Amino acid sequence: MINYKFECVEPDHVEYEEYSSRFESFNREKSGWSVETFSMISREEGAIVAGGRGFIYLGALEIRGLWVDEIRRGGGIGSALLGAIEDEARLRKATKAMLYTYSWQAERFYKAHGYKEFGRFNFPEGHYRIDMEKSL
Repeated sequence: MINYKFECVEPDHVEYEEYSSRFESFNREKSGWSVETFSMISREEGAIVAGGRGFIYLGALEIRGLWVDEIRRGGGIGSALLGAIEDEARLRKATKAMLYTYSWQAERFYKAHGYKEFGRFNFPEGHYRIDMEKSL
């Protein structure tokens, strides 16, 4: 057996860029994979009060980090934000959407917007992560 040596690098920005670019090249060559990212935000008096990030690849949208300022929750801004992200993804030719949420976050919110669970991971202890999808 070969004795491989590894080093833990923190922060890892430079190193991650180096090996992830190689991974992306491999995916692009084999499948045409390319990744586009965008953030959809709302500001009030210059401060961000809601935002979310979209990743588009292989015809799908992955939503990450959807957030609404706590005092603005329940007033429709989250629904409008989710809709804006999905609309932008449709403009970029995405036909499916996926995301994950945790049991203490927004499972009911996403279900109310047409997302369906396709996987569940029991983590952390006493909670779980829910993987969800939706056709656009």
